Amino acid sequence: MLSQETVLSQQIQFWPIDKFVFYARNPRKNDAAVDRMCSSIREFGFKVPVLARSDGTVVDGHLRLKAARKLGSWPGGDTASIPVILCDEWSDGQVKAFRLLVNRSATWAAFDEELLALELQQLNESDYDLSLTGFDPGEIDGRWPFRTRSEPMPRRHFPRTQYPALATCGSAASIAFFAEMPPAPRTSPGCSASANRS
Repeated sequence: MLSQETVLSQQIQFWPIDKFVFYARNPRKNDAAVDRMCSSIREFGFKVPVLARSDGTVVDGHLRLKAARKLGSWPGGDTASIPVILCDEWSDGQVKAFRLLVNRSATWAAFDEELLALELQQLNESDYDLSLTGFDPGEIDGRWPFRTRSEPMPRRHFPRTQYPALATCGSAASIAFFAEMPPAPRTSPGCSASANRS
């Protein structure tokens, strides 16, 4: 059975944004990413709680808080109600170590490029804004074996990139997509999707 202290430490509270205190020696340089995080919060809301001490000192969530301050409000929320989980049971050393761990751990794993491309393809086919996946257009272009074009996103105020759907006729271009190699010249007369790369 969990102790009362453990249960309390895992509960989500809601604080006004002014109660948080940024850690002055946070080694993560994230100012350049604030606008991208704004787009994320605008789309998904503020769903990942900030980790903090009861005195307001931020353990994790500096970038999310910077973006929330810049936005002021978003669908379903505003700066008067930021979710937070307290980490008062951690030692000072654990807090310092976790700040480094939570950022460094994002670099530990690699993507399965084939599955990643399939996810991007499905999002594209549903006309979803691919910039909200966290990947830069150049990163997406590098994983996509077809010609791309930039188009304005009609329901948002930032650019998106549209990627043509994969050929569905079993052409060499479709096979090359899964093999992660340049597509061979298309010879099937029944396929209408272009296999040329720009």
